[in-house]
Amino acid sequence: MENLLISPVQSASSVSAGASVASSTASKWAARLRWWPQAADYTPIPWWVHLLLALVLLAIDGLLYYSIRTNPKSTLPLDVVWFVRNAVLDALTAAMFYWNWAGLFPRTLALGRVQGYLAGVLASAAGFTLLRLATSNLVYHVMKGVDPDLRELFWPLFAGLLLGSVATMLASLAVRITLDYLRGQRTRHELERQHLLTELAMLKTQINPHFLFNTLNNIYSLTSRKSDRAPEAVLRLAESMRYLLYDSSADTVPLSQELAHLRSFLDLQRLRLPEAEAEAAIVLHVHGAVPPEAFSIAPLLLLPLVENAFKHGDLAARPEAIRIEIELPDADTLQVTVHNYVVARDAALPAQPGGLGLHNLRRRLELLYPGRHALTVRTLPGEYAVTLELGSEVNAR
Repeated sequence: MENLLISPVQSASSVSAGASVASSTASKWAARLRWWPQAADYTPIPWWVHLLLALVLLAIDGLLYYSIRTNPKSTLPLDVVWFVRNAVLDALTAAMFYWNWAGLFPRTLALGRVQGYLAGVLASAAGFTLLRLATSNLVYHVMKGVDPDLRELFWPLFAGLLLGSVATMLASLAVRITLDYLRGQRTRHELERQHLLTELAMLKTQINPHFLFNTLNNIYSLTSRKSDRAPEAVLRLAESMRYLLYDSSADTVPLSQELAHLRSFLDLQRLRLPEAEAEAAIVLHVHGAVPPEAFSIAPLLLLPLVENAFKHGDLAARPEAIRIEIELPDADTLQVTVHNYVVARDAALPAQPGGLGLHNLRRRLELLYPGRHALTVRTLPGEYAVTLELGSEVNAR
């Protein structure tokens, strides 16, 4: 009697053990069903592939129909049975095409299993060939009540249909690989484009704190001297920051807009000088055959050149400390030259002036104007000269 009594704890343990065994069995069966894995990346069949396949099959049927009709020695009747048989065979051919596309290829060749794919092609082609022969006989048997005797022609028919089946699967493979390659190219190009956009955005964000750091130093210098021009400096900084935050978000801006920001920056720098000397010490000349509003440029492209001039120049140099020459000889060419002068006693100059600003500028030019720009830095006695050229024939000269 005691052996027949089972406690609730023992019952729960038994149920748990049974569930564990069932789960283990299910896992084993799932593992067995995963013996033929499929590539994770699946290429859907575009609509035009379906249309192209249908047109090719109809064209083959049309050529076969034309050859039978024009051959006087042909005894094959072109009746309803012939059309039904061809329709069924076309359906099997399409099934081979789609089987290779969605079944065989992603489970073998897409995973690098070349030998498995070749074996699968031969096995599938042989299987579909036998199915085509059996289906053709079945159609004649059902619709005409006769069983065509193809024993003497079996092997020639089998060899011809086998080659046709292999050709169908290879055609499916060619289209699939071509589409995969084109999709991969588009994906790579999009990734490269996103990478370039991200890099450009990072370079542009580095300009803002660099500019802000230098400007705040200038305002600090004015406030430390208790200059009455400090409020004007803050106002100019606000105008420049408005351009940096809002107007510079576009891919390109009119050169006139970039020059307006540049003039505001120069006005901000002139506040560091005596009012009577400021205009003559910092000079900006714009000349050329094309008006600035007709030329587009990437935003914030000229600011690093001018910042570099103030960084390495001497505002005490006279008669000019900074001179900026902007020339537009035609609608496709821009030349910007920035001169910054130093007094004669500071003749020992570095060979390549410029730091983060010019480094970022070079990288932006490589990304935005590949093969269409030239940036040269010259060190002369008592003078730095940086020249930027943009145009379609810059490197050809």
